[in-house]
Amino acid sequence: MFGGIKMEEEIMEVDRAILGAIKENKAPLSTYGIAKGANISWSTANTHCYKLKSMGVINAKKESRFGQSKVLWQIGR
Repeated sequence: MFGGIKMEEEIMEVDRAILGAIKENKAPLSTYGIAKGANISWSTANTHCYKLKSMGVINAKKESRFGQSKVLWQIGR
């Protein structure tokens, strides 16, 4: 279990690193922030964040500022 969330067999080591980075920060993180915190590439973080989102483990929130948009990730609630 990770913070009350049941882990399934599909959770890989990189997914655990992503979840750890999000939990450690306590505030929603961008994909870039997750990649830095988990020491993985942005594309790996992006792919695995969408995988975790499809599993219902994390949530995504789009934020737009000055014409740019980014996704912020947080542990599912």
